[in-house]
Amino acid sequence: MTSSLSNSSSHSTQFECKSIAELPQVAQKVIDLANKLNKRIWILEGDLGAGKTTFTKAVCKELGVKETVSSPTFALINEYEGNYDNQESKIIYHCDFYRINNPNEVLELGIEEYFEKAEENGNYCFIEWASKIEPFLPEHYLQIDIEVNQTTNSRILTVRSL
Repeated sequence: MTSSLSNSSSHSTQFECKSIAELPQVAQKVIDLANKLNKRIWILEGDLGAGKTTFTKAVCKELGVKETVSSPTFALINEYEGNYDNQESKIIYHCDFYRINNPNEVLELGIEEYFEKAEENGNYCFIEWASKIEPFLPEHYLQIDIEVNQTTNSRILTVRSL
């Protein structure tokens, strides 16, 4: 695992995850960075199969989730109970909007309430395929772009605070 601070004017940090064994370390480093920046809403972007859900599973494990974390592709939003911030029961929201055809569909799900809960209660909210609901995204969040290095099959995570 390697990390480096990119161009400081863009305020992005890159992490390279060379193997699945390094994933817990990378997840913890991103959690630490997010805590430092006070960002609980995370946008995960990347091609299909890049590892957005796999990364989210690793982050949830680091945040103390005991239950099995699965892709919310059909449910759209899964909720998990974590153990972080020195509290035994904190909620994590995991959203996957791949199947959304019209951004307005998320209003029916109450997406704005999830964002409010994340900001007010310190809950995490992870959003895959957020570009499909762009008009409803909050003003501030952590964006994580995951790219596959085709030569090494490692994952490059570029983390930006927006």
